[in-house]
Amino acid sequence: MRSQVWVARIFGILACLFGVFVVVVLFQVPEPVVWLYVFGGIFGLCAVATGGWMLVNASQIARLRAIATPDELRIVAHAGRAMGLTRKLAEAVIPWAEVQGVAGSSTFNQTRSGGVQTNYILYTNRGDFTLDVRLWANVAGLIREVCARSGRKPGEIAPERSAALAGLRTGERRSASRTRIFGWILAIACTAMLAIVGIAGLNGDSSTSLIRFAIYLAMGIGVGISMIRFRRK
Repeated sequence: MRSQVWVARIFGILACLFGVFVVVVLFQVPEPVVWLYVFGGIFGLCAVATGGWMLVNASQIARLRAIATPDELRIVAHAGRAMGLTRKLAEAVIPWAEVQGVAGSSTFNQTRSGGVQTNYILYTNRGDFTLDVRLWANVAGLIREVCARSGRKPGEIAPERSAALAGLRTGERRSASRTRIFGWILAIACTAMLAIVGIAGLNGDSSTSLIRFAIYLAMGIGVGISMIRFRRK
């Protein structure tokens, strides 16, 4: 996990620097082009925002831990059941009798097999915790330990928390629908812009920057198609 933290920090710093570099270079263009300013500016700001997000998450990853003892679970993890970009950490010491179960939650992730990432929600009397598989070194081992100690199988939740589990499943379905909608928007927008780029190419504009932009648009179409095909497990 320590190497993952340092990688996140390094890439976060590089992303911020790259975003600033892109914005600075835009102001050095001798002949202003509106579309170049718009797309370049958005790209630069997104790079800076991504870098900042990576730096914040790196500091949180460094604090994540879970220690299982015969009597209790000592954990520092993201609080709540929301799968937001940045969530607050919470620390708790939880007796095994107060663990109410663990449930998986599927979300879209282009880098995962099938485009599906399964995180886990730990339900307890002392609050709920999100275990993001990207951030924990051995989340599968932790889930097995929690299930063995609590006497509940994965997905088996205490009856008094059935409403929370139903809410989680409803949120999953809504998230999957939003993912497919955004996928359609991304695919259509990138296809339209790629058509415009193709027309510019037919008119004799075959610059390297235009070709590179076309490649990015094609990648965007691929991501959009993956989002459209997303189905939760």
